[in-house]
Amino acid sequence: MEAKLERNYSFLKNKYNELLLPTFFMVMSEKICVLIDMLIIGIFLGSTQLSVINLATPLTYITGIFYMLFGQGCSLLALRAQAQLQREKMNYYFTYAIVGIILISLIYILAIFLFMDNVLIFFNVPGEIFNLSKQYLSFFILFLPLNCYVLVISFFVRSDGKPKIPFYSVLVANILNIFFDLLFLGVFHWEIESTALASILGYLVGSIYVTKYLFDKNSSFKLISLFKFKIMDSLITVKEIILNTPEVIGKICFSIKMIVLTYLCSTYFGVSGLLALLIYDNSETFVYMFLSGIMKTMSPIVTVLHKEMDFEAVHYIIVRSIKQILLISFPVSVLFFIFPELLLFVFNIDDPSHVEVVILAIRITAFSLVGRCMNYLLSNYAQAIEQNKISSIVLFLEEFLFAVSGAFIFTNRMGGIGIWVSILIADCLPVLIYIIYTLRIQKSYKNQIDRLLLIQNSKLVTWTYNRQERNKLDKYLDESSKKILIQIENLFKDDAILISNSIYDICENIFENNEEIQDIDLTIRLIDGTIYVVLTTDGRLYNPFSDESLMKSDNVVELSKLNCEFDYGEVLGFNREYIVFNK
Repeated sequence: MEAKLERNYSFLKNKYNELLLPTFFMVMSEKICVLIDMLIIGIFLGSTQLSVINLATPLTYITGIFYMLFGQGCSLLALRAQAQLQREKMNYYFTYAIVGIILISLIYILAIFLFMDNVLIFFNVPGEIFNLSKQYLSFFILFLPLNCYVLVISFFVRSDGKPKIPFYSVLVANILNIFFDLLFLGVFHWEIESTALASILGYLVGSIYVTKYLFDKNSSFKLISLFKFKIMDSLITVKEIILNTPEVIGKICFSIKMIVLTYLCSTYFGVSGLLALLIYDNSETFVYMFLSGIMKTMSPIVTVLHKEMDFEAVHYIIVRSIKQILLISFPVSVLFFIFPELLLFVFNIDDPSHVEVVILAIRITAFSLVGRCMNYLLSNYAQAIEQNKISSIVLFLEEFLFAVSGAFIFTNRMGGIGIWVSILIADCLPVLIYIIYTLRIQKSYKNQIDRLLLIQNSKLVTWTYNRQERNKLDKYLDESSKKILIQIENLFKDDAILISNSIYDICENIFENNEEIQDIDLTIRLIDGTIYVVLTTDGRLYNPFSDESLMKSDNVVELSKLNCEFDYGEVLGFNREYIVFNK
């Protein structure tokens, strides 16, 4: 029996791992350093002063709205433009993101500085830590724009297939942060505001390091002149970004949720409640490091593949991501439920008056980790495949409706314990809502989509052309691929053989001029009478259409007469060769 001509996903798997590992290490370095930062404060200043940091948490999450809009929102729009070879539009989004995050961050910290007392009163901050909190926040707000700047550029740099730059930027920033923490607290014996100064100094260096991408001649994203920006176009872009970034709804709702929970914890439990909320929020760090790495790797890849209608590859990436999340989140949830004392040790909580409240919070919310991870992954995935409605619904339910309304309802009936119960329910129910919603959509498509993943069946011919087996073309295609090729043959008749020979010549040229390449992923799509042939390779950048000998070869010269267009682009660090036939 002959072997089936099929796709092996080898280089797509390699690209996923190439982006995942540095992204994971970047998030890990950031989160681990935060944990170490808190541990240092707990050792030198005590757990009471540690509660001051929790008051900065809602303000930090509000900045998440900004970097999500300008970072993830603009980068996904830029990637879609890149996938459609609209390079000027791609660079417009990049420039808009950099300028936008700088301006909005400056406005934000000015507002906090002017209304500092009002912010602390709003949070119902206990009198014993009011002045301390004010001193800390006065320094901490200067850290926020630096953090936003690094994160926004990181979205684009990772999408450009250069994840090591943001990784080193965050790593250096946090190592310096820890160094200055130890220096200021352990040697100089300064107060808690010095820890905010340490963060500022660390991220200032990190910002300088990541900025080198702007001056890299080989970068895909380029800054354009600000004179090309018009007021009306900028306002329209804001609307476009908001509509295409449903996750920002989750960030807004999450910020409101943290404000409400901070208020309720302070009201019902005082300092103990603030510590419990701090531990709950940071206990997610152990899973969020993996979750964030997987999401930030999956999202740009799926965005490009879905825009190119390569649904088989989309399915491969998201299934791989879901398996990884479940494999990590469930064991950690079990561990926290059985041994909550581990978190008490990590955060140096030993005051008996605080321990009882913290352990109760950890145990009740332990299994919310699994639901929360799935909610975030599925909502990010839905955004990447342009299913913004379901993404917005999931995030709104989790971060606002169930969490905020549930917190008030359950605390009214159960007291302070209702805070943790509302968190558990809010993190678990939206997954069920997502499944119910997708089942309804599947019925409207008459079973032509994967009901959980919301992707249609791929109407394309696809296989991997391997260097070692490039002369073994006696393989066969599946039935759906044969039908597409028959349609192409009917359109081009005798020229179908010429197209096949030309593709073979181009593949041979790629192999001959780039020894690193072992596989060429070939996809052929037929859309409304237009044929798209896309060759994707990894490794050193190479454009075969710039090779004069290839373009003057008999087959390619004849191919050029068939009203076709040749183009080349770099997407996610891949080489993409495009041949588009208009019939």
